[in-house]
Amino acid sequence: MTDMFTAGIEDGRRKSALIPLTEPPPEMVADWNHIGLFATGIALGAVLGATVALLVAPASGREIRGRVARKFGRGGGDSVWEDLADELAKAERELAEAEEKETAEV
Repeated sequence: MTDMFTAGIEDGRRKSALIPLTEPPPEMVADWNHIGLFATGIALGAVLGATVALLVAPASGREIRGRVARKFGRGGGDSVWEDLADELAKAERELAEAEEKETAEV
């Protein structure tokens, strides 16, 4: 029976669990292939996201740039009234285009 308990121990002595391991733990080495693949995925996702955002934007580029410039350029309290004026001007243009199209068909 003693052979069963001492089978893996050299020189027949038990080792204490409090003695630290003689081998240091393996070092963590960065795998640059995985890091590069991850960075490429992030860059590709950003480019595809920006492309999709531009394709499905509800307004033209000029309108979006104007809104961004008003929001971050001035930041004043008049931006609400300017937004309302822009919306009314846009509605007026759309109405005029619809009327022109209707009269051209008749």
